Amino acid sequence: MSASLLLRPRAATPDDFGWFRKLGEYLGDAMCDFMAGSQKVEASVEAVTEARYSEWCPSQPSFSLLMRFELGKDIGEVVVVVPGQLISQILDMQYGGSGDVPTRTSFSTSETRLITRLTAHLLPSINRAMQGIMAEPARALPVVIDMQAFDLPQYRDSIVLGKIGIEDGVLGPTAIHCFIGYAQAKKIAMRHADANPTQLPAEPEWQAKMQAAAMRVALPARAVLTHTDVPVSRLLSLRTGDILPVLLPADVPLLVAGRRFARGTIGEANGRAALKIENMEGPYCE
Repeated sequence: MSASLLLRPRAATPDDFGWFRKLGEYLGDAMCDFMAGSQKVEASVEAVTEARYSEWCPSQPSFSLLMRFELGKDIGEVVVVVPGQLISQILDMQYGGSGDVPTRTSFSTSETRLITRLTAHLLPSINRAMQGIMAEPARALPVVIDMQAFDLPQYRDSIVLGKIGIEDGVLGPTAIHCFIGYAQAKKIAMRHADANPTQLPAEPEWQAKMQAAAMRVALPARAVLTHTDVPVSRLLSLRTGDILPVLLPADVPLLVAGRRFARGTIGEANGRAALKIENMEGPYCE
């Protein structure tokens, strides 16, 4: 059998990064709660994909808010990206406005205070999503307000990116994003799998191949007909033609890989000596 047939197929992104989709759902719910007023707000995770930050970043508006949350010193940080214009619209609506604000390139003092409140509002949702995976609670890091100036190390260019669509009854559709380094995401995925083993069932095809391969493994089996104790003096005096008396037992044990598997009686089948199984033993009993 080819070794490749026994390799478990790589899971798709939802399997590897299901924890990240869950995080996106928590963030979406928290944003809805923060934005909610008289209008209806809904959120949904539209996509979780692998991407390169250097290719995705230029497509985003420079006037954006990057909220950074450290998930642990050995993991790194997850970044939530909110369009700067959306921050201005939320503030305007919280003060009774319609959300129709001119295009901005920087945040006002009032908007900066709103950003502080939003960061504090999202943090508990991140901790709930990561519960059971991370040993330490996440903590908020200083925010960045210029998308193009955000310094992401080259070795973290490969990211896992989540897009969270937000539908506001007044503002209409918009989206926020969250991302984390690919290597860091894989590390968390392994921790998530360890913490939730039953959430990763084996694929039926892979499981069937593994079971079939296991059934073809050959194990050493032997029937012990008899044994006798002989003094050393007798062994040293043995010569060709000497006879050692033995007593055949009524039943014979069958040993598989050194473990007692069954018991049977010696007989004949098709002109050859054979062992008839009389009963199974140990955990193999029916």
